[in-house]
Amino acid sequence: MKKLWKDILALFSVFQFISYVTIIFALAGGYLYLTTKHLEISIAIGLVSSILAFMYYVYLPRRLERSQFLLKELQKYATSMTFYLQSGYNVLKALEASKKNLDQQIQKDIQRTITHLQKKATLDTSHFDKYKFPAINIFHQILRIKYEVGGDAKDLFTRVNKSVNFEIVKRDELYRRKRYMKNRVLVMMLMVLSMPLLFVLFANDIYVQFLELGYIAIGLNVLLFFLILISLYFLQRSATDISILD
Repeated sequence: MKKLWKDILALFSVFQFISYVTIIFALAGGYLYLTTKHLEISIAIGLVSSILAFMYYVYLPRRLERSQFLLKELQKYATSMTFYLQSGYNVLKALEASKKNLDQQIQKDIQRTITHLQKKATLDTSHFDKYKFPAINIFHQILRIKYEVGGDAKDLFTRVNKSVNFEIVKRDELYRRKRYMKNRVLVMMLMVLSMPLLFVLFANDIYVQFLELGYIAIGLNVLLFFLILISLYFLQRSATDISILD
C-alpha cells in the first residue's frame, strides 16, 4: 500500500488526487442517487467507486503515459551513447555526456552506473531492468562487451539501436490500436449505464413503480453499476498492457 501511494504521488500532487476523487465521487454518487433514490447507499458506494475508478481510469493511463515517456528517454540515451562512443569517447565519458537533457529519473539511473563504474571498475546496469525494456537490456549487454573487450562502436551498436527503435514503434502502434478498441467499448458501457437515467428522465412514472420494489430495485441498479466498474477494470488493464512480449 505504501508503494502504491508513493507511485501515485510521483504522478499526481495531493491536490490533483483529491480533485479527481472528489469529481468521480460526485458523478458516481449523483448517478446512484438518481437511479436508487437512496442517499446513504449512494454515498457509501460512491466513496468506494471513486477510489476504484481513480485507480482504473486515471492512475493506470497516467502510469502508462509516464512509462512510455521513460522508454523514449531510454531510446534517446541509447542513441546518445552510440554517438559518443563512435566519436571516440570511452564508456565512462559517454555515460557522463549522455545523461544530459534526459529525465531526472533516467539521469539518476545513469549516475548510479557511473558511480559504480568509478568505484569498482565494473559496469552495473541491473537497475535498468525495472523498465522492462528488453531492447535496452540487450544494449547494455553489448555496452558491457564494449567496456570489457572493446570493438568498433558502429558494428556493435547499429543493430541493437534498430531494435530499440523498433520496439518503441511497435509499442506505440499497439497502444493506439488498444486505445481505439477501448474507446469503442467505453461507448457501449456508457450506453448500458445510461439506460436507467433514460427511464428516470423520460419514463419516470414507470421507473417510480420499479423503485417500489425497494431493495430489489436498488440492488439491481447497484449490481449494474458494479458490473460496469469491474468491466472497466479489466478493460483498462488490457488497454494499458502494451508489452510486445508474451
